[in-house]
Amino acid sequence: MKKMIFVHGDKGGVGKSTFASLLADYYLHQDKPVAIIEGDKMVRDVAPRFENVEKATVVEIDLARPDMSEDAVVALFSAMENHLTETEIAIINTPAASSATLDRQADIIAPTVKEMGYDLVVCWMVDVGVDSVIMADKSALCKMADQKVAVQNTRLKSVEALPWHRHAVREKWLSEGGMEIVLPGLTERVISRVRDIPAPFSQIVLDRENGLTIVERQSLKRWVESAWAEIAKMEDTTNE
Repeated sequence: MKKMIFVHGDKGGVGKSTFASLLADYYLHQDKPVAIIEGDKMVRDVAPRFENVEKATVVEIDLARPDMSEDAVVALFSAMENHLTETEIAIINTPAASSATLDRQADIIAPTVKEMGYDLVVCWMVDVGVDSVIMADKSALCKMADQKVAVQNTRLKSVEALPWHRHAVREKWLSEGGMEIVLPGLTERVISRVRDIPAPFSQIVLDRENGLTIVERQSLKRWVESAWAEIAKMEDTTNE
């Protein structure tokens, strides 16, 4: 099943780029062709990891254009329609404040995705701020998605301590058929070490010449495997 996955969350610093990288790594590991759309040309967080990876196609489209939101969306899908017709999985790493572009144009995005033969999936990042929870409920793109997934980023707090866990929005989200998964936390020491290594996380684990210590690679390996187990839950729900 072809999927177009928007890694959304509107705010910066909620883990969108990290999760988008894990998603791309996960599907490439399954030998599926993946397109990675970097939505902010000024902040290239995901593209450098996959530019030289087999079966990965990287496209950069500026989606941080609230003043010209329709132009941004038309540019995005024109590029995809012209160059990515054989891609099974498309992952859009959205920039901060992208609701002003994407949610405003949701009524164009949803039917375009469908006509292109993809399921529309929105992975909404929720973190320690209650505003990320409230914005999830307001997102027009989430409302029109074939699958909406709340991704609980536990880098700073446990699942139970996140506002999402005790908010009425969560109950509403789940009652509407939405699902929730967890983005596991990774120690800051390892995060800082891998941040600037231009390779998928799973490849960093295997590379013994990248400067990471053995224990750092083992910590990263466990984190990747835990994250992939959470992503697999999205597949299980789709296949039910």
